[in-house]
Amino acid sequence: MACKVDIDNFERAEWERCAKGFADYSIYQTWPYQYVRGEMDRQRVSRFIIKDENGHVAAMGQVRIKHVKMLGLKIGYIQSGPLVRAFDGTLRCGVEPLKALRMAYVGDIVNVLRVMPNVCDDETGGHVSDMLIDSGFQPVRRVAPYRTLILPSDGSEEAIRKRLRKSFRRDLRYAEKAGIEIRQGYNNELCNVLKELYLESLKRKGFRGLDVQQFIRIQQMLSSFEKMNIIVAYYGDEPVSALLSSNLGDTAIVLLAASNDRGLKCGSSYLIWYRGAVDAMSAEMKWCDLGGIDPCKNPNVYQFKARMGGHEVFHIGAFEACNNRSVKTVWHIGDTLYRRIKNR
Repeated sequence: MACKVDIDNFERAEWERCAKGFADYSIYQTWPYQYVRGEMDRQRVSRFIIKDENGHVAAMGQVRIKHVKMLGLKIGYIQSGPLVRAFDGTLRCGVEPLKALRMAYVGDIVNVLRVMPNVCDDETGGHVSDMLIDSGFQPVRRVAPYRTLILPSDGSEEAIRKRLRKSFRRDLRYAEKAGIEIRQGYNNELCNVLKELYLESLKRKGFRGLDVQQFIRIQQMLSSFEKMNIIVAYYGDEPVSALLSSNLGDTAIVLLAASNDRGLKCGSSYLIWYRGAVDAMSAEMKWCDLGGIDPCKNPNVYQFKARMGGHEVFHIGAFEACNNRSVKTVWHIGDTLYRRIKNR
Protein backbone atom coordinates (compact mmCIF):
# COMPACT_ATOMS: atom_id res chain seq x y z
CA MET A 1 0.00 0.00 0.00
CA ALA A 2 1.47 3.38 -1.04
CA CYS A 3 1.69 6.47 1.14
CA LYS A 4 -1.39 8.67 1.18
CA VAL A 5 -0.95 12.41 0.68
CA ASP A 6 -3.86 14.54 1.91
CA ILE A 7 -3.68 18.04 0.45
CA ASP A 8 -5.92 20.76 1.88
CA ASN A 9 -8.44 18.11 2.90
CA PHE A 10 -8.49 18.62 6.66
CA GLU A 11 -9.38 21.23 9.27
CA ARG A 12 -7.01 23.27 11.40
CA ALA A 13 -7.81 21.18 14.50
CA GLU A 14 -6.55 18.01 12.81
CA TRP A 15 -3.42 19.82 11.61
CA GLU A 16 -2.56 20.99 15.12
CA ARG A 17 -3.31 17.59 16.67
CA CYS A 18 -0.92 15.88 14.25
CA ALA A 19 1.75 18.60 14.53
CA LYS A 20 2.02 18.07 18.30
CA GLY A 21 3.64 14.72 17.59
CA PHE A 22 6.67 16.21 15.83
CA ALA A 23 9.80 17.42 17.63
CA ASP A 24 10.65 19.77 14.74
CA TYR A 25 7.31 21.59 14.95
CA SER A 26 7.97 25.32 15.24
CA ILE A 27 6.23 28.67 15.00
CA TYR A 28 7.11 28.71 11.29
CA GLN A 29 4.88 25.71 10.60
CA THR A 30 1.89 26.90 12.59
CA TRP A 31 -1.33 27.49 10.68
CA PRO A 32 -1.53 31.25 11.55
CA TYR A 33 2.12 32.00 10.73
CA GLN A 34 1.88 30.61 7.22
CA TYR A 35 -1.55 32.17 6.70
CA VAL A 36 -0.26 35.65 7.60
CA ARG A 37 2.97 35.26 5.62
CA GLY A 38 1.08 34.03 2.59
CA GLU A 39 -1.40 36.90 2.77
CA MET A 40 1.34 39.52 3.16
CA ASP A 41 3.41 38.13 0.29
CA ARG A 42 0.37 37.44 -1.92
CA GLN A 43 1.07 33.73 -1.91
CA ARG A 44 -1.35 30.84 -1.71
CA VAL A 45 -0.85 28.40 1.18
CA SER A 46 -1.32 24.67 0.66
CA ARG A 47 -1.10 22.18 3.50
CA PHE A 48 -0.41 18.44 3.42
CA ILE A 49 -0.40 15.44 5.74
CA ILE A 50 1.31 12.26 4.57
CA LYS A 51 0.37 8.91 6.10
CA ASP A 52 2.34 5.71 5.66
CA GLU A 53 0.93 2.33 4.61
CA ASN A 54 -0.21 1.74 8.22
CA GLY A 55 -2.13 5.00 8.42
CA HIS A 56 0.42 6.72 10.70
CA VAL A 57 1.36 10.35 10.05
CA ALA A 58 4.89 10.23 8.62
CA ALA A 59 5.35 13.84 7.51
CA MET A 60 3.42 17.08 7.17
CA GLY A 61 3.98 20.67 6.19
CA GLN A 62 2.72 23.88 4.65
CA VAL A 63 3.67 25.16 1.20
CA ARG A 64 3.60 28.83 0.25
CA ILE A 65 3.10 29.03 -3.50
CA LYS A 66 4.40 32.04 -5.39
CA HIS A 67 3.62 32.69 -9.04
CA VAL A 68 6.73 34.22 -10.61
CA LYS A 69 5.06 35.67 -13.69
CA MET A 70 8.31 36.92 -15.23
CA LEU A 71 9.58 33.34 -15.38
CA GLY A 72 6.21 31.73 -15.93
CA LEU A 73 6.77 29.46 -12.94
CA LYS A 74 4.97 28.54 -9.74
CA ILE A 75 7.41 28.05 -6.86
CA GLY A 76 6.47 26.21 -3.68
CA TYR A 77 8.36 26.92 -0.42
CA ILE A 78 8.23 24.78 2.70
CA GLN A 79 9.74 26.87 5.50
CA SER A 80 11.18 24.85 8.40
CA GLY A 81 9.67 21.70 6.99
CA PRO A 82 8.46 19.19 6.18
CA LEU A 83 8.08 17.93 9.74
CA VAL A 84 9.84 14.57 10.11
CA ARG A 85 11.38 14.21 13.61
CA ALA A 86 9.83 12.28 16.50
CA PHE A 87 10.40 13.21 20.15
CA ASP A 88 12.33 9.99 20.82
CA GLY A 89 15.05 11.08 18.40
CA THR A 90 13.96 8.87 15.52
CA LEU A 91 12.63 9.94 12.12
CA ARG A 92 8.94 9.37 11.49
CA CYS A 93 9.55 9.76 7.77
CA GLY A 94 11.40 7.65 5.20
CA VAL A 95 12.15 8.00 1.50
CA GLU A 96 8.71 6.93 0.29
CA PRO A 97 6.72 9.72 2.02
CA LEU A 98 9.17 12.32 0.71
CA LYS A 99 8.91 10.87 -2.78
CA ALA A 100 5.11 10.99 -2.45
CA LEU A 101 5.38 14.66 -1.44
CA ARG A 102 7.45 15.48 -4.51
CA MET A 103 5.14 13.62 -6.86
CA ALA A 104 2.01 15.19 -5.36
CA TYR A 105 3.19 18.78 -5.80
CA VAL A 106 5.82 18.98 -8.54
CA GLY A 107 4.24 19.18 -11.95
CA ASP A 108 0.56 19.32 -10.96
CA ILE A 109 0.65 22.15 -8.40
CA VAL A 110 4.08 23.81 -8.68
CA ASN A 111 6.99 23.78 -11.11
CA VAL A 112 9.58 23.91 -8.33
CA LEU A 113 9.28 22.72 -4.74
CA ARG A 114 11.90 23.96 -2.27
CA VAL A 115 12.11 22.52 1.23
CA MET A 116 14.17 23.80 4.16
CA PRO A 117 13.81 21.23 6.98
CA ASN A 118 14.07 22.28 10.61
CA VAL A 119 16.93 19.83 11.11
CA CYS A 120 20.50 20.46 12.26
CA ASP A 121 23.46 19.27 10.22
CA ASP A 122 24.34 16.35 12.48
CA GLU A 123 23.89 12.59 12.20
CA THR A 124 20.11 12.91 12.02
CA GLY A 125 20.44 15.72 9.53
CA GLY A 126 22.66 13.54 7.39
CA HIS A 127 19.94 10.88 7.26
CA VAL A 128 17.32 13.49 6.29
CA SER A 129 19.60 14.86 3.56
CA ASP A 130 20.16 11.36 2.15
CA MET A 131 16.41 10.66 2.18
CA LEU A 132 15.62 13.88 0.36
CA ILE A 133 18.20 13.12 -2.33
CA ASP A 134 16.97 9.53 -2.69
CA SER A 135 13.40 10.83 -3.09
CA GLY A 136 14.32 13.16 -5.96
CA PHE A 137 15.30 16.43 -4.28
CA GLN A 138 18.68 18.10 -4.84
CA PRO A 139 20.71 20.36 -2.49
CA VAL A 140 20.58 24.08 -3.30
CA ARG A 141 24.11 25.34 -2.73
CA ARG A 142 23.27 28.98 -3.52
CA VAL A 143 21.06 29.20 -0.43
CA ALA A 144 22.99 29.62 2.83
CA PRO A 145 21.85 27.24 5.58
CA TYR A 146 20.37 28.65 8.77
CA ARG A 147 23.14 29.34 11.32
CA THR A 148 22.48 29.79 15.02
CA LEU A 149 23.58 29.15 18.59
CA ILE A 150 21.65 26.70 20.75
CA LEU A 151 21.61 26.06 24.49
CA PRO A 152 20.61 22.85 26.25
CA SER A 153 17.35 23.59 28.10
CA ASP A 154 16.78 20.33 29.92
CA GLY A 155 18.02 20.17 33.49
CA SER A 156 17.77 22.88 36.12
CA GLU A 157 17.98 26.65 36.33
CA GLU A 158 21.28 26.21 38.14
CA ALA A 159 22.64 24.23 35.18
CA ILE A 160 21.55 26.97 32.76
CA ARG A 161 23.25 29.59 34.88
CA LYS A 162 26.48 27.59 35.07
CA ARG A 163 26.65 27.37 31.28
CA LEU A 164 26.72 31.16 30.98
CA ARG A 165 30.15 32.62 30.44
CA LYS A 166 31.70 34.39 33.41
CA SER A 167 31.25 37.87 31.90
CA PHE A 168 27.55 37.21 31.18
CA ARG A 169 26.95 36.00 34.75
CA ARG A 170 28.62 39.17 36.05
CA ASP A 171 26.35 41.42 34.00
CA LEU A 172 23.34 39.30 34.93
CA ARG A 173 24.07 39.71 38.65
CA TYR A 174 24.33 43.48 38.13
CA ALA A 175 20.90 43.51 36.45
CA GLU A 176 19.35 41.35 39.18
CA LYS A 177 20.48 43.87 41.81
CA ALA A 178 19.19 46.88 39.85
CA GLY A 179 15.58 46.50 40.94
CA ILE A 180 14.29 45.43 37.52
CA GLU A 181 10.79 43.94 37.45
CA ILE A 182 9.98 41.13 35.02
CA ARG A 183 6.50 40.57 33.60
CA GLN A 184 5.67 37.87 31.10
CA GLY A 185 2.70 36.44 29.24
CA TYR A 186 1.04 36.81 25.87
CA ASN A 187 -1.63 39.46 26.30
CA ASN A 188 -2.25 42.51 24.11
CA GLU A 189 -0.65 44.91 26.59
CA LEU A 190 2.68 43.10 26.45
CA CYS A 191 2.38 42.83 22.65
CA ASN A 192 2.11 46.61 22.40
CA VAL A 193 5.07 47.14 24.73
CA LEU A 194 7.15 44.73 22.62
CA LYS A 195 6.17 46.60 19.47
CA GLU A 196 7.15 50.02 20.79
CA LEU A 197 10.49 48.83 22.16
CA TYR A 198 11.35 46.92 18.99
CA LEU A 199 10.53 49.84 16.68
CA GLU A 200 12.54 52.19 18.90
CA SER A 201 15.47 49.77 18.83
CA LEU A 202 15.39 49.50 15.03
CA LYS A 203 15.37 53.28 14.70
CA ARG A 204 18.38 53.60 17.00
CA LYS A 205 20.37 50.91 15.18
CA GLY A 206 19.31 51.92 11.68
CA PHE A 207 18.25 48.34 10.86
CA ARG A 208 15.29 47.19 8.83
CA GLY A 209 14.67 44.22 11.10
CA LEU A 210 11.62 41.98 11.12
CA ASP A 211 7.98 42.97 10.90
CA VAL A 212 6.92 43.08 14.54
CA GLN A 213 3.28 43.79 13.61
CA GLN A 214 3.25 40.52 11.69
CA PHE A 215 4.19 38.61 14.85
CA ILE A 216 1.56 40.43 16.88
CA ARG A 217 -1.13 39.51 14.37
CA ILE A 218 0.04 35.88 14.39
CA GLN A 219 -0.03 35.89 18.20
CA GLN A 220 -3.69 36.85 18.17
CA MET A 221 -4.52 33.92 15.88
CA LEU A 222 -2.47 31.17 17.56
CA SER A 223 -4.12 28.42 19.60
CA SER A 224 -3.54 28.55 23.34
CA PHE A 225 -0.80 25.88 23.31
CA GLU A 226 1.02 27.67 20.48
CA LYS A 227 1.09 31.18 21.96
CA MET A 228 4.46 32.93 21.90
CA ASN A 229 5.86 34.11 25.22
CA ILE A 230 6.65 37.79 25.81
CA ILE A 231 9.08 38.80 28.56
CA VAL A 232 9.26 42.49 29.46
CA ALA A 233 11.69 44.15 31.88
CA TYR A 234 10.53 47.28 33.73
CA TYR A 235 12.91 49.72 35.37
CA GLY A 236 10.78 51.81 37.65
CA ASP A 237 7.50 52.09 35.77
CA GLU A 238 9.17 52.18 32.36
CA PRO A 239 9.43 49.15 30.06
CA VAL A 240 13.08 48.98 29.01
CA SER A 241 13.62 45.55 27.38
CA ALA A 242 11.47 42.88 25.75
CA LEU A 243 11.94 39.42 24.28
CA LEU A 244 9.59 37.27 22.18
CA SER A 245 10.08 33.50 22.01
CA SER A 246 8.19 30.40 20.94
CA ASN A 247 8.12 27.05 22.75
CA LEU A 248 6.97 24.34 20.33
CA GLY A 249 8.29 20.90 19.48
CA ASP A 250 11.49 20.25 21.43
CA THR A 251 13.20 23.60 20.74
CA ALA A 252 12.42 27.11 21.95
CA ILE A 253 13.22 29.87 19.45
CA VAL A 254 14.01 33.49 20.30
CA LEU A 255 12.27 35.57 17.64
CA LEU A 256 12.63 39.21 18.65
CA ALA A 257 14.51 41.15 21.33
CA ALA A 258 14.86 44.86 21.98
CA SER A 259 16.07 47.37 24.58
CA ASN A 260 15.87 51.14 24.80
CA ASP A 261 18.72 53.39 26.02
CA ARG A 262 17.74 53.06 29.66
CA GLY A 263 17.54 49.29 29.30
CA LEU A 264 21.06 49.17 27.92
CA LYS A 265 22.36 51.16 30.86
CA CYS A 266 20.73 49.03 33.55
CA GLY A 267 21.59 45.70 31.86
CA SER A 268 18.01 44.49 31.53
CA SER A 269 18.80 42.70 28.26
CA TYR A 270 20.90 40.16 30.18
CA LEU A 271 17.99 39.47 32.47
CA ILE A 272 15.35 38.91 29.76
CA TRP A 273 17.60 36.62 27.71
CA TYR A 274 18.38 34.59 30.80
CA ARG A 275 14.70 34.42 31.72
CA GLY A 276 13.95 33.32 28.17
CA ALA A 277 16.29 30.34 28.61
CA VAL A 278 14.68 29.49 31.97
CA ASP A 279 11.24 29.75 30.39
CA ALA A 280 12.30 27.22 27.73
CA MET A 281 13.33 24.85 30.53
CA SER A 282 9.98 25.35 32.30
CA ALA A 283 8.17 24.57 29.03
CA GLU A 284 10.15 21.27 28.90
CA MET A 285 12.05 22.22 25.78
CA LYS A 286 15.20 20.24 25.06
CA TRP A 287 16.99 23.14 23.36
CA CYS A 288 16.84 26.91 23.16
CA ASP A 289 17.63 28.40 19.74
CA LEU A 290 19.01 31.92 20.29
CA GLY A 291 18.08 33.05 16.78
CA GLY A 292 20.09 33.43 13.60
CA ILE A 293 23.66 34.73 13.78
CA ASP A 294 26.05 36.43 11.38
CA PRO A 295 29.46 37.04 13.02
CA CYS A 296 30.63 39.16 10.07
CA LYS A 297 27.64 41.42 9.45
CA ASN A 298 26.41 41.61 13.04
CA PRO A 299 29.35 40.82 15.36
CA ASN A 300 27.93 42.54 18.46
CA VAL A 301 24.78 40.43 18.53
CA TYR A 302 26.84 37.33 17.84
CA GLN A 303 29.19 38.07 20.76
CA PHE A 304 26.26 38.72 23.10
CA LYS A 305 24.61 35.40 22.23
CA ALA A 306 27.90 33.51 22.34
CA ARG A 307 28.40 34.65 25.94
CA MET A 308 25.33 32.61 26.92
CA GLY A 309 27.40 29.46 26.51
CA GLY A 310 25.64 27.79 23.60
CA HIS A 311 27.22 25.97 20.70
CA GLU A 312 27.03 26.93 17.06
CA VAL A 313 25.02 24.81 14.62
CA PHE A 314 23.97 24.91 10.99
CA HIS A 315 20.80 23.44 9.51
CA ILE A 316 21.05 21.09 6.54
CA GLY A 317 19.96 23.84 4.15
CA ALA A 318 17.63 23.91 1.17
CA PHE A 319 16.65 21.14 -1.24
CA GLU A 320 14.43 21.42 -4.27
CA ALA A 321 12.81 19.42 -7.04
CA CYS A 322 11.81 20.68 -10.50
CA ASN A 323 9.39 19.08 -12.94
CA ASN A 324 11.90 19.07 -15.86
CA ARG A 325 15.36 20.26 -16.93
CA SER A 326 14.09 23.35 -18.72
CA VAL A 327 12.32 24.54 -15.59
CA LYS A 328 15.44 23.83 -13.53
CA THR A 329 17.59 25.94 -15.86
CA VAL A 330 15.19 28.90 -15.98
CA TRP A 331 14.62 28.81 -12.23
CA HIS A 332 18.33 28.54 -11.42
CA ILE A 333 19.15 31.61 -13.55
CA GLY A 334 16.23 33.65 -12.21
CA ASP A 335 16.86 32.77 -8.55
CA THR A 336 20.60 33.44 -8.83
CA LEU A 337 20.03 36.90 -10.36
CA TYR A 338 17.44 37.73 -7.70
CA ARG A 339 19.85 36.83 -4.89
CA ARG A 340 22.67 38.86 -6.37
CA ILE A 341 20.46 41.95 -6.63
CA LYS A 342 19.08 41.40 -3.13
CA ASN A 343 22.54 41.12 -1.55
CA ARG A 344 24.00 44.26 -3.14
